[in-house]
Amino acid sequence: MTARDLPIDLLVDPALVLPASKRRALPPVTVVLDRGDDARFTAAALAASRPRAGCITIHPTVGTARTDVLLHDHLTALGRSVVNLRTQGLAQEAAAERAVRAWMWAEGIRHVIVLRSHLPRLRLHYLLDLHAATGAALTVVWHAPALGRDLERLLNSVNHRVVDTLHAAREAFHTPFVRACRCPGRPPRARILIPGWDTPVAALPPAVVLERIRRHIPHPLYAAALTAAWTTGASPHLLRGARLQDLTPRGDALALPMAASPGPGPVSRHGTRETFRIPARLRPHLLAAAHYRHLEDAGPGARLFAGIRADRLSAMATTCGLRVRA
Repeated sequence: MTARDLPIDLLVDPALVLPASKRRALPPVTVVLDRGDDARFTAAALAASRPRAGCITIHPTVGTARTDVLLHDHLTALGRSVVNLRTQGLAQEAAAERAVRAWMWAEGIRHVIVLRSHLPRLRLHYLLDLHAATGAALTVVWHAPALGRDLERLLNSVNHRVVDTLHAAREAFHTPFVRACRCPGRPPRARILIPGWDTPVAALPPAVVLERIRRHIPHPLYAAALTAAWTTGASPHLLRGARLQDLTPRGDALALPMAASPGPGPVSRHGTRETFRIPARLRPHLLAAAHYRHLEDAGPGARLFAGIRADRLSAMATTCGLRVRA
């Protein structure tokens, strides 16, 4: 059993679920001890947040013990909207956790900084679980005169370091990390593609579509389905036929069931399926969806867009100002 398989509240000691070799491979947990609650520590941590460079800073909501709220704070740090989470199926803790891990993996997040870690209700177990499961470096900022007993007990089972000066904190915030362990993926397989097609269905450039979907759609499955619908011109009905094995390992192409009137942009056809090239900027959305499904233990033949509702997808497209087929 791995850390990924355990409920968050049960992971009191990562040493119980991680082999010693994997624990040693993880980057050390860094504790920044801000003894005087100096605003400069907070400012430095927030300034270090650069999702596209692989680093995010989480500013937890004060006054709640709910892990799902911390997960929603995590989605916010990833640049994802937390509006209408219930409509998108992310109100529950398990789904929100899968979304967080999927986006972290797809977007290459290698360093997570967490402010206000000293708050008594903050779920430190969740943070260590995330650290162990994703291999991303973890830096927690402890705004208090001394480390608490709970934190010291948790740190005893992981490789860690403590820094207590502003200069050292800034260095810790900006230290580049390489992700220590790879998340589960699919085995590579051959696929014949005809290169050269990278033109989206509509006139909008992929960068604009990326930002619109990022701003409004936090669920990896809906973000990917909307990306696929916009890129391929496929209807939600056709998208439901996409399987995990139909997405290439790099997310650069997606095969869909062949329609009587195929959408624009197919680059190759084989049997009853046609393959579409995915613009480079939009590939993380498809990869995040695939990783989300892997976290649900879906096999290669399982549906990629499982549970997607056509009416919700259409409403989300309208919210993002994108035109897709009904």
